[in-house]
Parts: sequence; structure tokens; C-alpha cells
Amino acid sequence: MALETYRTWIRLFELQRYYSWIIDRFHISTRACQLKTHGRDFNFRWLEERLASLGFRLIFVTRRPESFAAARLERLKVSGNPSQYDDLQSFIEEQELMRRLVGESIMPNLELDISDNDVPLACSQIADWMESTGGLWMK
Repeated sequence: MALETYRTWIRLFELQRYYSWIIDRFHISTRACQLKTHGRDFNFRWLEERLASLGFRLIFVTRRPESFAAARLERLKVSGNPSQYDDLQSFIEEQELMRRLVGESIMPNLELDISDNDVPLACSQIADWMESTGGLWMK
């Protein structure tokens, strides 16, 4: 069912190729979850090839390990399940797994450290990178 959902999404993106899309936690996080939880990896090269042909970019937002505790305090203010943030080491390990998977991607990608929580600066850096790599216009 999950793979069929990805096939449906990519077809929608292809049909609506002149829309702007921001997609959070797509196939890379699916791979990470499957690897971490079940020890299985799925080959999403077919999906990445189609995404890349549409001009999609991958932005990997990270933070330094020592900044997770402060981020946790902010997250607890809005969390409906605060206990999920008890083990910060699992987040650090998951970030490393995601970093590896992003590194395996064929898509243009940017790793952006948000440890300082400077969202306006991060947005500016993303916009600059998108412009410099041709990601703001269709080919």
C-alpha cells in the first residue's frame, strides 16, 4: 500500500508539474523508518529519478547533537506525547541514518543546520540555494 501511495503521489506531481510543492518526510524518512524498525530497505531510485526529472530538491534540516536538549524543551510546549522525547540519543542516531540516506540520494540536496533556531536565516539560505541550483524554475 505504501509503494502504491508513492506511485500515486509521483503521478500527481507529474500531472501538476507547474505547481510548487513542499513535501515533508517523504521517501527518505520511509527508508529510515523501515531500516530502523524492520531492518528492511526499499529501493526508491525509480521515485527519485521521476522527482529529479521534475526539478525536485531535497533539503535535510539538521541540528548539532548538543542542541537537541534545548530543542526538546521547545517541542515539549506543543507535544501531545512528551515521553517520545525522553531519549534524545535515538533522535541523534536517526539523524545520522537520515544523513547517510540523503547522501545516497541522486537528487540535488542541501544539508542545513538549524541548531541556532534562526528560521529567517534558514529560509534565506534555502531560497539562495534553490536559486543558485535552478530550483525556482521549470526546465
